Amino acid sequence: MATRAVRRPPRQARRSNIAIVVVLLLGVLAALLGGWGITGWHDVRARQATIELAPVAAASARAGELARELRGELDQLLVREARRPYFQYQNLFHDPRASPGPSVTPSPLAIGPDDPLVLGYFQIDANAKVTTPAINDEFPQLSDTKRLVEHRAFRDAVTAELAGPLVPERAQDVVNVAETFEGPTFQRPEIRATQTQVATAHTYEIDSGSYAQNTNANRVYGNPDVLDTSAASVETNGETIGGPPTGTRAPPKPIPPRHIVRTVKSTITISLSSLEWRTLPFLTSRALVAVRQVSTPDGNFTQGFVVDRAALTRWLAGHAGDLVAELHPDEHARGATELVPGWELTVAPNPSALAAASHDAARTATTFLFRFVTIGAVAVLAALLVVWLVVRAERYARERSQFAAAAAHELRTPLAGLQLYGDMLADGLGDPTKVRDYAKRMSEEASRLGRVVSNVLGFSQLERGNLSIASKPGNLAVALKGLAETVEPALDRAGAVIDLDVPDELTATFDRDALARIIGNLLDNAEKYTRAADDRTIHLAAARVGPTVEITVRDHGAGVANPASLFKAFARGVAEDGPAGLGLGLALSRSLARAMGGELAYRAADDGGAVFVVTLARA
Repeated sequence: MATRAVRRPPRQARRSNIAIVVVLLLGVLAALLGGWGITGWHDVRARQATIELAPVAAASARAGELARELRGELDQLLVREARRPYFQYQNLFHDPRASPGPSVTPSPLAIGPDDPLVLGYFQIDANAKVTTPAINDEFPQLSDTKRLVEHRAFRDAVTAELAGPLVPERAQDVVNVAETFEGPTFQRPEIRATQTQVATAHTYEIDSGSYAQNTNANRVYGNPDVLDTSAASVETNGETIGGPPTGTRAPPKPIPPRHIVRTVKSTITISLSSLEWRTLPFLTSRALVAVRQVSTPDGNFTQGFVVDRAALTRWLAGHAGDLVAELHPDEHARGATELVPGWELTVAPNPSALAAASHDAARTATTFLFRFVTIGAVAVLAALLVVWLVVRAERYARERSQFAAAAAHELRTPLAGLQLYGDMLADGLGDPTKVRDYAKRMSEEASRLGRVVSNVLGFSQLERGNLSIASKPGNLAVALKGLAETVEPALDRAGAVIDLDVPDELTATFDRDALARIIGNLLDNAEKYTRAADDRTIHLAAARVGPTVEITVRDHGAGVANPASLFKAFARGVAEDGPAGLGLGLALSRSLARAMGGELAYRAADDGGAVFVVTLARA
């Protein structure tokens, strides 16, 4: 317990100051966190959009690269096929570079396409008849028997779906134009083409003998003696002109008219148009078809090949990596890249890549929210810490103010007594027979003043951590009786009575000065807080309790109203209108008791009042 209650600043004013600090801090904190949250979340959404669109952007960029690569493959395919002679589109052909005698050999395409992107080759004449180099109906043994069913299905599909749209226009009849040269007379065909056949990509010149053999390759294969291109003899309109002597070879079999034109080491020009891409229905879907027009003396042909869509898909799958590439014929797909006219390519991210991007985007938001909540919590804690510091500073300021007022009062009271009795002695006032009594009163006031100063100095030492205690075994009974005798006169003059109950022999481990401070503070408090009580007896007792010794100081006052703050510095356990005090005595006393290895505690008395118990170790 302390000494004196000092008027505090109005509680409403203190709360107002703290409320202003709280409002300012919360306002600043809300502004900072709100601004960061809004701008940060906007940035998070932008980064999420970038992360989620990254696979799509990568797929779009890769779509252009794949389209260029595949376009290059198709362009190279067209270049290779454009160089292919027209006569290789039939099952048997005569190579002009071979000997001029009758000789035919299977076409390089007879065993099927030699390019993985080509599904099959075809040739369509003006009568919409379809032939394929892999099938020879006249000589089935020349067909590719291993894949005959597949090749026939391809030819049937071309006949059913491509022959109509790709049938060539009929050329006008071949007209014989006679020209006079030195030597034998010969006839050279002249082609009168339609307007659509005029614009040709290039021409192909072949000698008449090779042309005749390629036109009748099956006949040459079946009967090589039917032709003799070594002499100037060909058959026109079924009539043989010239030829080897009769009887040297078997008579030739009839050859259809206009198939062979008489020539003497002449050349025939074949017109070939450029290969161009067409998109046509084929095998229940759309197919990419390359076609060209061939103009010959015996009529016009459409030659071409069908691109294997499955091979295109496999090529894309092999080059697209983990992306999803798809072809779209005759469609305008969103985000598509043109491959060739009529065909578009789309490349989409892999679903796993989209899922990973979505996960990364969600993790970006989670990371920001975690950072925002963490930093926000730290900021709130910092604000609360500032508020706590403000409250603590306010409390310390109030305690300093109270301490200054209480200390002034505590010091003024004994000083006033000292000055009063000193003046009376100095001026010879008062009753001369009570000089000794005046001197005793001055001594008591000086002791009281010393106790106040001692408490202040002791608490200051306690705060600095240099409060030194030297505990040692001693006779506790003698020490307590000496303290009681010292304070008994002052208690008597104050109207209080001390009741001492201490055994004659009682030893403990203690420091005499520290014990004197503790007992002095407890007796002084008991006197102050029993001034309004009917029974002003103060009981000072000591007894052995197990391995310890308990010293009790009991009074019959009003007791302690707030035991929780009883031993805190500058805190008091009574109402504000109680006796004045510094609020240091009990805090210092408990610290001294603990420094001696003991304890100071409060107990409520059964019949009212307060009981303080000092526990020390037995010696």
